[in-house]
Amino acid sequence: MDINNEYGTLQMQQYLLPILIDIDKFCRENDIKYSLSDGTLLGAVRHKGFIPWDDDIDITFDRENFRKFIKTAEESLPEEYEIIHDIWIRRITRKDNPKKNSFPPEGCIDLFIFDKVPHDKIQEKWQVFLLKTLQGMLKTNIIYEGFSVQKKAMLFATHTMGKILPRKVKQGWYDAVSQWGNRDIRADTIARFNGSYSGIDHMRYPLYVIDSYIDILFEDHTFMGIAGWDIFLSTMYDEYMKMPDMNARKTNHEHVGMKE
Repeated sequence: MDINNEYGTLQMQQYLLPILIDIDKFCRENDIKYSLSDGTLLGAVRHKGFIPWDDDIDITFDRENFRKFIKTAEESLPEEYEIIHDIWIRRITRKDNPKKNSFPPEGCIDLFIFDKVPHDKIQEKWQVFLLKTLQGMLKTNIIYEGFSVQKKAMLFATHTMGKILPRKVKQGWYDAVSQWGNRDIRADTIARFNGSYSGIDHMRYPLYVIDSYIDILFEDHTFMGIAGWDIFLSTMYDEYMKMPDMNARKTNHEHVGMKE
């Protein structure tokens, strides 16, 4: 790991890397496929490790492997770890992590899920509408800055409505709606519906990007990655090998749903 701490992220990176190593070991021992994702995958490709200003880790599963991961984790996850499910995204962290309940949470690895997108566009639009509504209902903290007046009103309304229902009920609905397209034999694209408010209706990937997995080097360790990583990164970041301007080199936690 690069010992340069110019961005003040080194301590968190050193905290997270052993967790990722243990997750990789757990998945390989239980024949579970996953992939480094988002800024972690970009870091692996562009920096061979952490993006210097990044202070979190993201991994992604397809739905089948995610189910297997959760089921196996309930039975045999190493006792020092726990899976947190407070909004619509699950995270894995150490039980003794003092910042796991901070805003936003720190020291956690976010677990994303690939689901098929319904082939029917009307059904897809309804799916996105319901998921955004449920995100507003599930949020425990809302930052209104940066939203239009219309979206602020929707966030306020859904957040207020969400207080009536138990969290597990809302999470169950969210998981069910996310999987609408998985039985659609015509579906040929995938998305991560447990991502950010804005991302669930914009980021679409060809189904074949998750057909196979490869080993990827990250901080001198080998982890799993989707073989279609180039298409994934190009869709998410466009010219992903291009370094951002200096004023844009900062961590971004929008994917956890706290602020879009």
